[in-house]
Amino acid sequence: MMNKKKTIIPLMFLFLLFFFTGEAVRAQNEPVVTVCIVNGRSEVVLSSTAGLKVIIDEKGYSISAQEQLSFGTSKNKVIWEEKKLVSSVFRVTTQGKGFILVNDRPYRGSLTLKSVNGNLTVINHLYLDDYIRGTIKKEINPHWPEEAVKAQIVTARTYAVKNLARHRDQGYDFCASSHCQVYGGVSAEDPITNKLIDTIKGLILIYQGQPAGVCFHSESGGYTDSAQNVWGRSVSYLVSVESPWESDSPNAQWELEISSEELNRSLQKAGFIQGTIVDVQAQPNSGSHRVRELLIQTTLKRYRIPASKVREALGYDRLPSTFFQLTPITKTIIQSRPTPMPKATPLPSPLISDNSCHDDEDPGYREMLDKDWNLDDILTFLSLREQERQKSNLGQTNQTSPSNSKEELKEKEVHNIYNNPKTNYRTNTVYLFKGKGYGHGVGLSQWGARGMAMKGYSYQEILFHYFPGCEIKKARFK
Repeated sequence: MMNKKKTIIPLMFLFLLFFFTGEAVRAQNEPVVTVCIVNGRSEVVLSSTAGLKVIIDEKGYSISAQEQLSFGTSKNKVIWEEKKLVSSVFRVTTQGKGFILVNDRPYRGSLTLKSVNGNLTVINHLYLDDYIRGTIKKEINPHWPEEAVKAQIVTARTYAVKNLARHRDQGYDFCASSHCQVYGGVSAEDPITNKLIDTIKGLILIYQGQPAGVCFHSESGGYTDSAQNVWGRSVSYLVSVESPWESDSPNAQWELEISSEELNRSLQKAGFIQGTIVDVQAQPNSGSHRVRELLIQTTLKRYRIPASKVREALGYDRLPSTFFQLTPITKTIIQSRPTPMPKATPLPSPLISDNSCHDDEDPGYREMLDKDWNLDDILTFLSLREQERQKSNLGQTNQTSPSNSKEELKEKEVHNIYNNPKTNYRTNTVYLFKGKGYGHGVGLSQWGARGMAMKGYSYQEILFHYFPGCEIKKARFK
């Protein structure tokens, strides 16, 4: 028995030495990141199969395995309910190898609990690649071709390295939502992706010696877009490239009908327009297959709205991408109704600017502009404007003013539906969007990567195609 004990003790010592040495080496080569996993809750419950250690001001409390701890808030303090202890910050770790369960969801690493504006915030501290493990399955199907999954892993790791301390002002590196990368802890991991993460450990995309500012999306529709077109910033490796491997993607072709009422309501709610929409035109990007902006004429003024903002207002799932063609479909035609010749009054400014019209000539005219509009109001208003135009032009109809700038719409383009009292005024218009792809279209196309992998391309070739000019190297941390 004595000999067995002597043998066990050295083996246990060697195991602990190997474990802690390995952790020390890992800490030198891989940074610890912080992720906000709970924000705005009033209470959380913690537990662990390995037991927990709660640290308050350097003092530690050991908690047995499976025992549950409840934490809440009071003003700007965190309350440990079982111990009736109050502190501004609690640090929680495991006593051995295991996970911490936060409301029954397991997480690697350790936690910090603090109160922010009277609500509980829980921050997860863990190694970079452990963070990546909890994101990949949320972004790509682990059962896709291996090289496509590897390409996503390198892209995700590069994004994390480049964007460390993105939420520094809030006291952590990343949030757990799509604003950063969707992170779900251990329950979001997969054995396949965990293994692949280890096989390409530490690899990121580099451009001119620095981590590349990469991004990715679901489907490109056949062509990716440039950062210049989408965000107005030129990036050498975020340019438009062909992506012909996506013909079987879910959104390879899509059609969507959106009523003028829905478009009007969504853009008004987002604060992008005032008045009622009477005309919409799509303006393509220069040298791109996507729409740059929508030119929208309402009853009050005209607007130029980036297509990405229109997609945001309607909902990303509602309008899958900005790769579309727009066609108005008039469902109902109503004849404009002639009215007696009114007193000549000035036209409201059709420009985007907030220049107001001179309404001192006819106070009633201003009342019309300020009131809530219905269909009869619109028809009457348009007829009044046309009569005024006729009188001011000495009876000559269909006269338009030239644009003062190439960037502005021509009068004819925005007024052609009501230049003549006998023309039809379109209402209940439905706009047909015929498009391709899903997402902003910049950087790595996930379905494109899948298609390339199925054709035999390696993850390196996939990444070099979607990020031309970049290199793949080991990340270095100070």
